[in-house]
Amino acid sequence: MIIDFHTHAFPDALAQRAMAGLVSSVHKADMGFPEIMYSDGTAKGLTDSMDRAGVDISVLLPVATKPSQPRGINEWAREFAQNDPRIIPFGAFFPDETFEEQLEALARDGYKGIKLHGDFQGFYADEERMLQIYRRCGEYGLICVLHAGLDCVSPRDIHVTPERMARVLDKVSGVKFVLAHMGGNCLEDRAAELLAGAEGLWVDTAYAAGRLSPAKMTELIRAFGADKVLFASDSPWNDPADDIRLIRETPVSEDEKQGILYKNAEMLLGLS
Repeated sequence: MIIDFHTHAFPDALAQRAMAGLVSSVHKADMGFPEIMYSDGTAKGLTDSMDRAGVDISVLLPVATKPSQPRGINEWAREFAQNDPRIIPFGAFFPDETFEEQLEALARDGYKGIKLHGDFQGFYADEERMLQIYRRCGEYGLICVLHAGLDCVSPRDIHVTPERMARVLDKVSGVKFVLAHMGGNCLEDRAAELLAGAEGLWVDTAYAAGRLSPAKMTELIRAFGADKVLFASDSPWNDPADDIRLIRETPVSEDEKQGILYKNAEMLLGLS
């Protein structure tokens, strides 16, 4: 069993434009990240990449960049999951004044969580309004997945840093947080220093392949704890097969690898 906790896809009519815009952002940022795409960004592109890599379940993390988007995105994601039960969609959500209504609807409709992206949605992790949103997610049992660390959209203004998340965790309890990119893209060591051992905190391996070595992954897994690490690819930006290979080559125990590849996600998602 393999569960990919961090994937993206777009409706067919929007996929080409969305992917082109994201690639353009990578070029403009000039961060040295490759602009390779491992699928076309469509639903079929995601499921085809799952088939090639041997991924059994993918968590779909849609990001709403405007207040008008969540309802339409969620209708599309729900239909995608109904047509392919291997997909678990998180709810598209936009952090504006309607957050109470949005979260209540997502909880009522059975979503497991939401994806938050400060760079695209214009917030910093430790803003007071975000603390209110996290607390409400905790009350509804919604998992909060946050993009953490650098992003090509605003590489010089990091919205979710380890320091900001440490302040969040000091003020908020009872919430299940997943910090993408091993706690912070290009800030993994600082994330491990400040956040390892925090209650209710998991990290995912999204975009690790090609960037982090097996030795570095071992160091980070030991810091956070193997039971707090979730396999993730960030498809279509990474090939799930490469991320699986990275975990297989990381010198931790077979039981720990199984935990990272699916058991931790099963428990967090309530599937086991």
